[in-house]
Amino acid sequence: MNRELVQWQIIDESCGCVFPWFTHPFLEVIKKWDLSNKRVLEYGGGRSTIWWAYKAKQIECIETSGEWVNAIIEEAQEHGLSNIRIFTCPCREGETDIASRMEYITVPRLHIDPFDIVVVDGILRYECMRFGIDLLKRVGGILIVDNWQQDGFVCPACADLVEPYKGNVYRQEDHTDHHGNPWQTAYWEIPADTQNTYDYYDRKYYI
Repeated sequence: MNRELVQWQIIDESCGCVFPWFTHPFLEVIKKWDLSNKRVLEYGGGRSTIWWAYKAKQIECIETSGEWVNAIIEEAQEHGLSNIRIFTCPCREGETDIASRMEYITVPRLHIDPFDIVVVDGILRYECMRFGIDLLKRVGGILIVDNWQQDGFVCPACADLVEPYKGNVYRQEDHTDHHGNPWQTAYWEIPADTQNTYDYYDRKYYI
């Protein structure tokens, strides 16, 4: 894994590792959260996975790149972190093979313990947001989505998914690498829904 900081990345001095690549205003919020007892699911891994491992009880990551997975494992070993589970799913944006899409989206259905936080920062964002919301409804939790409705990621259907929930959007005001919609990170509070009867295994529901 490249240890050099990329544009806009910053170090979390409390643990010496790189913050997730979210907008700086959102980082000011998340660093105040007590994550010590939280289980986190991350769609799209990287250096952020190491930060979550330092801060949270458990981090489970779904990543498409075997190279990135190996780099995450290597850095986790260097830091002595053992609370990371990574799943390699060689899927791609626009994947037409339903089995590959389902594997990437629904790997978490195999786990018994619920998640407290779901981070969507990879491919198939609409599908992952939809599945993540359903996972969070088990006990209630937080859905985090990076690049929210910025250029290249504008999706009215995604906005419709989170419309019922209380949300907060944090814009990087000095971000200039865009054509009108700047970099934004957003999160929503998903309440528990004990009456939810969705089926994790219903392919038609997620595809």
